[in-house]
Amino acid sequence: MTILVTGARGAIARNVIDLLLAAGTPVRAASRVPGATDLPAGVEPVRVDFTAPETLAPALEGVEKVFLYAAHEGIEDFLTAAKAAGVKHLVLLSSAAVAMPEVEENLITRMHRGAERPIEASGLPWTFVRPGMFATNSLWWADSIRKEGVVRVPFPETPVNPIHERDIAEVAFTALSEGGHEGQAYLVDGPGHLTQRRQVELIGEAIGREIAVEELPRAVAAQFMPEPLLDLLERADAKRYGPSSEAVTGRPARTYAEWAVDHADDFR
Repeated sequence: MTILVTGARGAIARNVIDLLLAAGTPVRAASRVPGATDLPAGVEPVRVDFTAPETLAPALEGVEKVFLYAAHEGIEDFLTAAKAAGVKHLVLLSSAAVAMPEVEENLITRMHRGAERPIEASGLPWTFVRPGMFATNSLWWADSIRKEGVVRVPFPETPVNPIHERDIAEVAFTALSEGGHEGQAYLVDGPGHLTQRRQVELIGEAIGREIAVEELPRAVAAQFMPEPLLDLLERADAKRYGPSSEAVTGRPARTYAEWAVDHADDFR
């Protein structure tokens, strides 16, 4: 059984690839520029460009399942090619934003629903993985931590519930490797809330260095942060939108402290 993983340069896709390889599953890794992607041994690189339909059939030949990044542009052509190739299951990396009615007009929501709706209508078996806040968003702070020992954020006391990328990948891997996940939309949250200020403290503990926190006015933060994310931060409370990855994988979700240790070198 060959599995096609799109967005092969992304953090979630790379973890999915590693999990599939460890399970002995043949993997084909897709990106727009395969030669620019450093892949593990044994992974077949292929070109997939949703806006170039001629790339789809060759990439899907012999593929039974697909891990798919949300890309609404060209999704219909991809689904047509997937059905023609005999694909049996699509696992889509979507977003928790599609399940939040308060952000219905959010750009992120529209993009991911723009991928979900055609898949739902395609007749192909599907699973949607809808994570909340990625822990990797904290990598935005890496440059200022390395150079100045400071993090500048809006709403530093806002409670957030970030998710380790490995946990998101494990939910997708579980859906790809086990039966019974077809037609499911998994809302996946982190293991517990903490403030952005506490996130910075945990990064400091991981690298053995004290890091200052400076609060940014929203108008300043809007110059480099997407408005949908600012909206979510401004209105955030300690309400969990969904269960952690453990509900799907059966394995305890990784904490943000573990994520900080795993990524300590990014901040040194």
